[in-house]
Amino acid sequence: MSSKRSGAPVRILPEELANKIAAGEVVERPASVVKELVENALDAGAKRITVRLVAAGRRTVEVTDDGSGMSEQDAMLAVERHATSKIRKTEDLDNIHTLGFRGEALASIAAVSRFELTTRREQDESATRIRVEGGVLRDVQQVAAPVGTRVTVNRLYFNTPARAKFLKGITTELGHAIDVAQRHALIHEGVAWRLFHNDKVLLDIPENATMRERVALIWGLSFLEGFVTLDGEHGGMRVSGLIGTPDLTRSARTHQFFFLNYRPIVNRALQYGFEEGYRELLTIGRKPVGIIHVQAHPRLVDVNIHPAKREARFRDERAVREALRVLVRNRLAELGAPSHASSASPVTSSSRQETMSGEQTGAAQSPSMDAPRAPAPGAPQHPRPETGMREAPVESDTASASPRDERAQEQPGGPWKPFQNLLPTVENEVQTELGAQNWDEEGRVEPSAVYRGIDAGEEPPMQVFDTYLLIPSEERLLIIDQHALHERLTYDMLRSDLEDTQYQAQQLAVPILIDVPASHVKTLESNLELFSQLGIEIEPFGGHTFQITAICHLYDESRIQDAVYGVLDHLAQGELFDREEFLASFLRLAVQACKGSIKAGDRLSPEERRRLLEGFRRLRPPYTCPHGRPIITELTQLQMEKSFRRRQ
Repeated sequence: MSSKRSGAPVRILPEELANKIAAGEVVERPASVVKELVENALDAGAKRITVRLVAAGRRTVEVTDDGSGMSEQDAMLAVERHATSKIRKTEDLDNIHTLGFRGEALASIAAVSRFELTTRREQDESATRIRVEGGVLRDVQQVAAPVGTRVTVNRLYFNTPARAKFLKGITTELGHAIDVAQRHALIHEGVAWRLFHNDKVLLDIPENATMRERVALIWGLSFLEGFVTLDGEHGGMRVSGLIGTPDLTRSARTHQFFFLNYRPIVNRALQYGFEEGYRELLTIGRKPVGIIHVQAHPRLVDVNIHPAKREARFRDERAVREALRVLVRNRLAELGAPSHASSASPVTSSSRQETMSGEQTGAAQSPSMDAPRAPAPGAPQHPRPETGMREAPVESDTASASPRDERAQEQPGGPWKPFQNLLPTVENEVQTELGAQNWDEEGRVEPSAVYRGIDAGEEPPMQVFDTYLLIPSEERLLIIDQHALHERLTYDMLRSDLEDTQYQAQQLAVPILIDVPASHVKTLESNLELFSQLGIEIEPFGGHTFQITAICHLYDESRIQDAVYGVLDHLAQGELFDREEFLASFLRLAVQACKGSIKAGDRLSPEERRRLLEGFRRLRPPYTCPHGRPIITELTQLQMEKSFRRRQ
């Protein structure tokens, strides 16, 4: 690879320019300033930490603590590059017990802001105040101040406007800053936290609050009900914290927090191990939630691989992943969650996996959404149309009614309101042109593939293993997955209804209260109109609480909170909201969670089988369920004859 040389001589960068370059690595956004200052406060032994933000930290970030403070000489050195009290020799890098150690944070922050440091030790009569502007020392004074340290960072990036242009909006930057404070507040028990934004309290946690109490204060009491404790050792590591039951999930990993020796970190091995512990227990597309604290000897990890100390690497990543997987899996097993049956036959195993993903987790709802509420007197009554397949009594070709039919009658409702004519009979419909199928490398039907010769007729298709429908067709046998097909039919119909933007939200007689994490409050306040477009009317109720006052008739009240959380999780990532993308993912969840949907292992009546086949005739390629699994496969006559060695 060739390079273009300028011909200029090699020179040492000026100190001011070097500091600005270093600041770009450490100070990515206002949240980076919060992180560095909070970690310094914790290393100083603080028991009370207050964070104040103005304009999401773009105008002001101030962190005050009651820690040990510094002398005037130490304060002067603290704003110099590579100055630290935590590392003395090379060997210390393998035995790091503090959160900060690189000696770059304060110097980097001071290089791109108007910086003020006020600090005092207990034995000192006065405090030292240092002012730095753009990396240049402006003033040093002795002032009156309590024991501890206060760092004020004003006008971040005032001297590097190009970098300031890359910052996101107020809502996004505030969300990142709150996330930093919340992570440290969760893991550092024994420390009181207060977080203000524009003089409004967003976080207030007392010193003696336990981790469970901190979760309740940050996310709400209802969220806490879905957590169980995790505490164990495996492979030389101690793991503790709180993990969600399979019923408590989110659409993104926004509620997965990993800590190493009290340090918030990002590590793929921990993430994969945690999620593998929930394998086959969650609905597709849902992520578990948890607060995982790993304690290991510093020599077994490297926390110095990222300039901002965000990531960490274990000496044996595979062992860490397996350790967390085993501990999480065993804890869930204690709660009665099923484990994978490796000895099951292929058909039995497949059916069981479908049941786990579809029935075991229910709606993957938060614990505050256990069941639909009874309507209050005078509440508008939504008619319950006949579902056709689920409720209508039909004659069965078996000696007795199936268990599924009894369950369906005992469990009306579901995450979405039942719809009239779930699989309506199609009258005067033109026979679909169906032809030979083509399969891609992953076993899915290609969009150009269609089927010929499928006729619902009067005779229903045969059902085998209470899971598959068999349809003889010319020189082949077509096999349909009843669960995948019904998911697709329900998905298509719900999507069609939601795409009608003329629906009217119906007022609720009793508003539904929803607690929103502090990091999401500003996001929700800024997107009330978006929720209105989705058929969900929301109003502030005070503090972190909002009230849902009206919803579109397509939604079920008992599941509406999960819909709100799903949108907020997406918006909190700082991305533009895609209504189509949301509807697609939300509908997949709704279809999978529907109690009235047909599952693998359900014995179907002849009428239900016939109507499923009618529904299949209306589908357009690709012939897959909402999650991408194939609906139909085939066994050709040639394959059969080769199996019986009639042909070579």
